[in-house]
Amino acid sequence: MKILKITLLIVVLFPLMSKGQGVRFTEKYGPFHDTYTQENDLHNRKAIPYSYVSEADVMWSKVTWEIVDLREKMNLPLYYPIDTIHNRKSLINALVDGVAQNRYTAFKPPLKMNAFEFDPVNVYNGVEDLKNKGSREQIIRVQTRPGLPAKDSLVVTRWKPEEIKQILVKSVWYFNKKDSKLHNEIIGLCPIREYVFNGVARRDLMFWFYYPDLRDYLATVPVFNPINDKELYTFDDIFVNRYFNSYFIQESNVYDDRQITDYLEGDAAQRESEKIRSEIFNFEQDLWEY
Repeated sequence: MKILKITLLIVVLFPLMSKGQGVRFTEKYGPFHDTYTQENDLHNRKAIPYSYVSEADVMWSKVTWEIVDLREKMNLPLYYPIDTIHNRKSLINALVDGVAQNRYTAFKPPLKMNAFEFDPVNVYNGVEDLKNKGSREQIIRVQTRPGLPAKDSLVVTRWKPEEIKQILVKSVWYFNKKDSKLHNEIIGLCPIREYVFNGVARRDLMFWFYYPDLRDYLATVPVFNPINDKELYTFDDIFVNRYFNSYFIQESNVYDDRQITDYLEGDAAQRESEKIRSEIFNFEQDLWEY
């Protein structure tokens, strides 16, 4: 009889004990979703370090600049959401938030495209200096109340996150003879603003970020995965694994690192961009032809 009572007690209490020890998957969508511990804890995640490479083992390398257009379908996870939702944010908002948290610094773009991008002299002094980049003061007529005459008012116009339509990526490609592989490591990122002022379309390089300094922070920022909601991406995953579409606009060369558009235009410039891509990606294959 005692055995029967103990058995019944275990059967009744076991479900209650199980419920107290765990949580349901659907609780992450409930009112207390912030307290739900996700299986993939991105807040404490660290960027996976690159494998060590000795300069003596690098038998070939090339520095390139390429444009990531955020309006392309594959690159939309870098552009949206414009406003932060569900702990997700756009790349530009993530980059600015990192500066606000003093995780890294931003550099002012050089006057010449081929100049050194990470000059310590040209560092932005905090996030407000960053947000005021290219800001304009205008006096406009504002009507405060219906029926009253309009008054002159000073309005400060700043850049908006949705105006960042492209990202300029500087990276180095190299062949490591120790593992016989072609590698790519990103050197820096530079958001590009596109906007209209006085009826004229304008395009400005905003600020440079040294990518090795960004990695630990970007590895904690989740990115929407259009294929699988369960598998979480981070911005570092996207850039390190090159989950983006881009086109080349420049490679290191003898002509003061000139851009393709400095000597070609239209279809010819597009073919030159594809030529640079082919030369890089075919380099590894060409080594094994003989």
